[in-house]
Parts: sequence; structure tokens; C-alpha cells
Amino acid sequence: MKRSLKNLTEYTLKTKDGTNGKVSDFLFDEKQWTVRYLRADFGSLFSSKKILIPKVFLKTPLWEKEIFPSELEKNDIENCPKPADHQPVSREYENTLFKYFKINPYWSASYVGSPGLIYPPMPIDIPTKDFQEEDLNTILRSFKEIEGYDIRAIDGKLGHIEDVIIDDSDWQIKYVIIDTKNWLPFSKKVIIAIDWMESVSYVKREIKINLKTEVIKNAPEFHSTELIDSKFEKSLFDFYSRSLVK
Repeated sequence: MKRSLKNLTEYTLKTKDGTNGKVSDFLFDEKQWTVRYLRADFGSLFSSKKILIPKVFLKTPLWEKEIFPSELEKNDIENCPKPADHQPVSREYENTLFKYFKINPYWSASYVGSPGLIYPPMPIDIPTKDFQEEDLNTILRSFKEIEGYDIRAIDGKLGHIEDVIIDDSDWQIKYVIIDTKNWLPFSKKVIIAIDWMESVSYVKREIKINLKTEVIKNAPEFHSTELIDSKFEKSLFDFYSRSLVK
């Protein structure tokens, strides 16, 4: 099923022994556009601990209760290496995290993900990177980071990233939701598959797409209550396929 990452940031992370944390963000691998971690906040207003939870430790979510049950315990959380504040998550930190949890890294051939996950993920057109950060030692990006990025169409800017949609069977990012309210006199939300995204510039904070602004203006409006099923996806791809031909 397709789900909104923005909605999932409202969920609770629950340990095996009943410790609760608040999900605040998700980190994805920019090479595969697959979610690798959730960030959870534990503690009170005066004392908090923010850690990254590898998704391999997540059990089947309780969707109705908005809970992510995990295989971890309170002690695992308390002793978990904490990432540096306000800095990208480095490969060195990831290696430290994997050693602590005694699991293989997701870039390893021996990595085992969630049940039913095929590694590597199914072929998908991944946007290229467009930035001068060659010495940045990370391939992880945050949902909170790209939320709000401008959308640059073939003939100009139109809209910004409002949300990201994943497939909950493999945590692959499938779509982004674009809101046009900063560029049009009215707010309209449309859904774009990442296959139609050309590149992501983390310096310019924008995403280039292979569509014209007129196509976005005329695209079917997306409502957050709408079910993204096979029928919806077929109509969506039919619309954009006709637009891409032009």
C-alpha cells in the first residue's frame, strides 16, 4: 500500500519493553530512493535523545493505532550511538551504528531487509544528483530536508514538495506530492512519480522534472484522502504519458 511519509512522522515508536519515542523524520538512500532509517525522539522537554532506527528492526506497523513496534528494548535506545546534531549522517556513523546493533549494512550483499524485500529493489528511474558536495561522506537524505524543495519544470518553476509517498511493502519512494500554492493564485496538489524527475539539487533546494508547467497546472488534483491503488496509478500514468509525448 502507498503511504504518506508526512503522516508517518506522527507515529509512535514503541520498544519491546514499552518505551515510547516520537517518530520525527525518515532518512532515505539517494542511490535507491529507499527509506533506510526512521529518526525517533525519546525523553522529555528537558532531556531528550534522538536516534536513528534501522528499518530492519521495525515489526509490522499497527496502522490503525499509528504505532511502529520495534525489536529494540529500552537499553538498546539508551546506549545507542547518537548522531551529531545538525550535521549529515556520515558513513562512519552508519558503520558505528551497524556494529552496535550487530547487523550488516544495507550496502552489503548480505543485507537482509524487511520480509518480501528484493535486494536490490526493482528497477526505477532515480533522479541524478546535481550539487558540488563530492567530499560529503554520505548517501543519506532526510524527508524533512527535501520537504519544501522547489519544482523546476522544463519552462520554469511551479510548486514545491509537500509530501513523499512510499510503498509500505519495501519502503521504496514512489511519488512526490507537489503543492502549487506559492506559484499560482490557488493551491493545487498534484502527484508526480520519481520516474519523471530528472535531478535533485541540494544546493539550490530544487528538483527538476521532465514536464512543462502547463502539464502540472492541468494535472489531476490529488487529495490526501485518495487511495493510490492500481486504478489510480493507471490513470495517472496515462495522463503523464500523453503529456510526455507532446
